[in-house]
Amino acid sequence: MPASFKILTETNIVLVRFEGDITVDQNVDCLGAYREDPQFDGGQHILLDVANCTFPERFFEETQRLADRLTAFHTARDPRARTSIYAPGKVNFGICKLYRDTVKARMPYPLEVSRTAEDALRYAELDPRDPAARRLLHVPTIGRAAF
Repeated sequence: MPASFKILTETNIVLVRFEGDITVDQNVDCLGAYREDPQFDGGQHILLDVANCTFPERFFEETQRLADRLTAFHTARDPRARTSIYAPGKVNFGICKLYRDTVKARMPYPLEVSRTAEDALRYAELDPRDPAARRLLHVPTIGRAAF
């Protein structure tokens, strides 16, 4: 499945993963399913990993449509809940920053896009030195130490 989520109540985190080709509809369906989940809590931080996905060619153009379709999701979140997007790749980082800038005015909560796993974990209030936290993300380790 290209878009999935897992609620980790013990750490107040919702881990969202996009893998493979991800579309606007899959993105909306995943976050909508999370919002409808009985364990949904608007105060949960979201850690979104887009390291292993590709966005369609027209995703830049569809960012506004995505933002419009996620309005109900955004307004259900607590203003203190953070969303941390891990986007190590150049293209995904750019797309996620464009999305952040598009929805910034309508979101009641802070959202940050990070190229490093360390920054993404810290922003979600997780300790990047904790092995369990590190395993939440797809961190490339070839040619360098991941942490």
